[in-house]
Amino acid sequence: MNILICSVGRRVKLVEYFKKEVHELNGKVIAVDCDITAPALHHADVFEIVPRIDHPDYILRIKELCYKYKINGVLSLIDPELPLLASYKEELKENGINIIVSDKNVVDICTDKYLTYNFLEDNDLPSVPTYIEIDKVIQELNNGNIQFPLMMKPRNGSASKNLHKVSSMKELYVIKEIYEDLIVQPFVEGEEFGVDCYIDLLTKETTNIFMKRKIVMRAGETDKSIATKDPTLKRIIEKLIRVLKPIGPIDIDCFKTETGYLISEINPRFGGGYLHAHEMGQSFVKNIINNLNGVPNQSNQDDYKEGTTLVKYDHFIVL
Repeated sequence: MNILICSVGRRVKLVEYFKKEVHELNGKVIAVDCDITAPALHHADVFEIVPRIDHPDYILRIKELCYKYKINGVLSLIDPELPLLASYKEELKENGINIIVSDKNVVDICTDKYLTYNFLEDNDLPSVPTYIEIDKVIQELNNGNIQFPLMMKPRNGSASKNLHKVSSMKELYVIKEIYEDLIVQPFVEGEEFGVDCYIDLLTKETTNIFMKRKIVMRAGETDKSIATKDPTLKRIIEKLIRVLKPIGPIDIDCFKTETGYLISEINPRFGGGYLHAHEMGQSFVKNIINNLNGVPNQSNQDDYKEGTTLVKYDHFIVL
């Protein structure tokens, strides 16, 4: 059982989780990244340097590595790569290589924040109002439906890059001129929650739903979190999964406001806060290995301790 993890970046612990599982099956974890200094590369059994994901030869290189290392499953840890891998999912499956990613239509909805908003609205799921036209934003401001401050962010962004909190019309226009393809949302006051889910690759049933309240965030990832259980939030997540139909690991971000929960983002991959779920016995890594071996997973949704706190900290290596 050999696993190829793409764009590994700093996700050292996730690589180690996969190594633990595949070593029991005499397998290996192969990690790839375009940057030799990506820390997680140096914790895999084997690593390779590949072109950037926007390079025309990137997919060809991934295919070569799949054949070279007899890869059984491929996954990526960054949002921009998901649509690319989803496009080649069926082609590689014909050659016995499983791309662990949701179908292209699901990935497209999740990686485009405006499409995410439209999907949530169409399915009567609570969402953060999202605009792509400045004229519409001004109209909503004048009607009193939204107010400053507002958040401006890339429509297809990730890792909290290029987020801007604006407090005036002047700032709104300045940011719009500097960056392209931005969305505008009201600034949401409330507690942040993250939900890590696993949808079985074979049965398409949800086997895991792990809820956590975020305490500290850094570069879009959760640094500190408290495990929680909330039936209301769980019902919202169950409905989302039912209508969206993702597979494999998925990370859902929400705000808890005075009027209830709002879904803010959907990431169809391992989330940065997955470590908490794993350490509480919610092993999506084991689930993936089972599925690749043709074994469906049993439901394990509520089997974790509420109130536990996960705290990340920095480490280093010298190359």
